Amino acid sequence: MRHLLLASHGPLAGAILESASFICGSALISPVKTIMVAREDSGERIRTQVEQILSGFEAGDEIIALTDVFGGNVNNILTEYLSAKKLYLVAGMNLGMVLEALLAPKDMQTEELAAYLENVGKEGVRYVNRIAQPGEEDEL
Repeated sequence: MRHLLLASHGPLAGAILESASFICGSALISPVKTIMVAREDSGERIRTQVEQILSGFEAGDEIIALTDVFGGNVNNILTEYLSAKKLYLVAGMNLGMVLEALLAPKDMQTEELAAYLENVGKEGVRYVNRIAQPGEEDEL
């Protein structure tokens, strides 16, 4: 079974999940797990949170973990579990990525979905002034 884990510094993961619920409904987001790191959390405390959540998954489960910042504490700690679990880690989480993960076809391969989410994140970032032309608002 495939699972989704959102991890962030501060409440970002929970806020993105709440926004996804607004769009997709609460039933779709109910199985999603979050890790929200507080400023005072030590590396060991974060590691304990990660281990607690990962231990709740069955052997053979696949987990897509989306983190807020590449190189951040929670991202770095999750990398320690890449070989121990079927964990696919994608940094740079945004709402578009989370929505795509929630709405992805269940038969899509997890590694393919993780790569797709990376692309969604990149493609979703736009400097709109550069692409918007007066009178062409309908084309965005």
